[in-house]
Amino acid sequence: MKWPPKLNNREQLLIALVIVAVVAGVYGGLRFLPANKVIADLTNSAEATQKRLLKAKIPEEPFEDIDKLIAQLDEQEKEVALIRAEAESMEQRLAPFDSQETIVAISQLARDSQVRIRVNETMKIQAQGNAPAEAASKKTKKNKKKNKAKPAGESQNLPVILPETMSWIERMSPGTMFHRPIQRIELEGSYMSIRQFIHGLNELPYQVTVLRLKIAKTPTLAPVGYSQTLMSELVLAL
Repeated sequence: MKWPPKLNNREQLLIALVIVAVVAGVYGGLRFLPANKVIADLTNSAEATQKRLLKAKIPEEPFEDIDKLIAQLDEQEKEVALIRAEAESMEQRLAPFDSQETIVAISQLARDSQVRIRVNETMKIQAQGNAPAEAASKKTKKNKKKNKAKPAGESQNLPVILPETMSWIERMSPGTMFHRPIQRIELEGSYMSIRQFIHGLNELPYQVTVLRLKIAKTPTLAPVGYSQTLMSELVLAL
C-alpha cells in the first residue's frame, strides 16, 4: 500500500471540513469568546449608565446673579485682608511676655499722675485652657470625638477660645487664644489723679487693657477743703 493513499474528492472535502472546524473552534476559544465577554460587559455598563442618567436630576440654575456673587466674594476678601492687617498691627503693639519695659512705664505713669502704687504684682491665674465650659459642653464633646482620631499631642496643645460668658481674666488665662500676662495694681490718690492714670495707659508704647476696676474710699476722711483720697484696684492685661 502506498503512502499517502490517494483520496477521492469526497474524502478530501471531509478532511477540509474537519480542518476548518478545528481552526474555527480554536479561534472561538482563544479570541472570540473573550472579546464577546468584553463586549457584553461594556454593553451592561452602558445600560447601567443610561439608567442612572435617566434617574439623575439636573440642578436648577441659581437665582443669584453670578456677577453679584463674584462682587460679594471680592468684597469679603477685601474685608478679610483689612481685618488681618488690623490684627497684625495690634499684635505689634503687644509687649513681650518677659519684658519689664511696660511695668516700668506704668510705674512712671503713676508718678506723673500723682498716684501712689501700693501693690504692683503679677496676678497668678489658673489655666483655663483645658477646663470645659458649661456653655460649650456640646462643642467640647464633639471636639473630643474628633481629637481621638488625631495623633497624640497634636490636639492637646491647641489654644482654645473660652465662651463670652466667662470673664476676660479667665479668657486670657494660660492655654487660651488670648493669653496675656496679667498685672494687679492697687493705687491710692484723688479721683482726678486716678482718672489721669487710667487714661494715660492708652498712651504707653505697648497695649495695656483694663480688665477689672474697683474704686472705694479710704477709711480716713479727708480734711475740709481737700479731695477725698480713693483706693483703686486695677487688673491689667499687658
